[in-house]
Amino acid sequence: MPINEVLRPDDLTDEMLEAIFEPTDLEVRRDNDGDLVVTRGVSCYVMPTAENERLMLMTFVGVKENTDRRDKLEFVNRVNNDISTVRAHVNQRESIVFDYHIPVRGGVSGEAIVEATRFFLLASAHAIDRCDEDDIVR
Repeated sequence: MPINEVLRPDDLTDEMLEAIFEPTDLEVRRDNDGDLVVTRGVSCYVMPTAENERLMLMTFVGVKENTDRRDKLEFVNRVNNDISTVRAHVNQRESIVFDYHIPVRGGVSGEAIVEATRFFLLASAHAIDRCDEDDIVR
């Protein structure tokens, strides 16, 4: 698939997403559940949302044991205040999650998906470096 071909929601299959990343310098693999994981220093999941209208990029931030909820919330608040392109939250399992959404509904090129993923991985690493004032990230 040419990387500059415009993709629409119906085009987003597991095989197509994997093919978009294969010729790049990013590490691509499937996890035990079959989810697509892309890595460049930081790893993220690349997952279509309902009806393939967006691609969600998501990374889990590991924190040190015994980190309390208050410290986690302070960290995600700093990320949300300082790094406007990455959304951070503490999920119901008390994990810290960063995410970013790529619109697909009107069409998007494979190249735009790859570049957005590179940007998200870089922004995630930057968010950790810049916002981990309490040294909670492992």
